Amino acid sequence: MTMIVPSLSPSAHAALVARLEDLQAQRVQTAIESIPPGGAGDAADHAGNVEALIRLGELDARIAALQVQLQAPIATAEAAPQAAEIGSLVTLRFADDEEDQQFLIGLVEQAGPGVEVITPTSPLGAVLLGSRPGDQLTYRVASGTSLTVTLVEIAG
Repeated sequence: MTMIVPSLSPSAHAALVARLEDLQAQRVQTAIESIPPGGAGDAADHAGNVEALIRLGELDARIAALQVQLQAPIATAEAAPQAAEIGSLVTLRFADDEEDQQFLIGLVEQAGPGVEVITPTSPLGAVLLGSRPGDQLTYRVASGTSLTVTLVEIAG
């Protein structure tokens, strides 16, 4: 069976790299905080140490997941997606809003400064996958309300 490896747009790759660097910096700081005190400490010192070790484990898992994602090839300008896919940076216009907003279709771990993420399993993410610029999409939110959004652009 042939396996198709999705590519990342250059902007999605840059967002992943920025998020990875942020998580690695957090890990360094957390590692420093997890160093046990030189001698005896009270219960609060030890509890803080345990919390820091748990946080290290969480950060390590998120870093590993991002490193796997970054192994995907980077799409070239000629290979920019014509339809929205995981890793696409999309510009949307919501029916009740006059300003366009930019989002990355991907995992929460891909969020970073200035990059909001729409997960592909969310109602909006599900209708975006496979859509093309100019498409008007309607989706239902948890309250049952239907919302409409227009896919303005897919950045490569």
